[in-house]
Amino acid sequence: MTTQYVKTYSCPTCQGLASGRGHLCHPRTDGLPFVCEYCNKETSDPRHVCTGIVDNIEYVCKKCGRLAVYDSLLCEPAPIDGE
Repeated sequence: MTTQYVKTYSCPTCQGLASGRGHLCHPRTDGLPFVCEYCNKETSDPRHVCTGIVDNIEYVCKKCGRLAVYDSLLCEPAPIDGE
């Protein structure tokens, strides 16, 4: 079994660690286009939103108010139903 490591980098907006395609406040542009895991559409928009994403939103950013499926996409994530 091989271990896959996720690359992390420091977000220039909030200085938090981001992984994958980065935070929504400062999405990464390398690795574009990508295929959306929810609608299978190939897109060059790092902030792509589709019905599948909207239906699975679980977090809100306490800093900027953006919504996301994964907490790693936000600077200061909080569960939506945890408010």
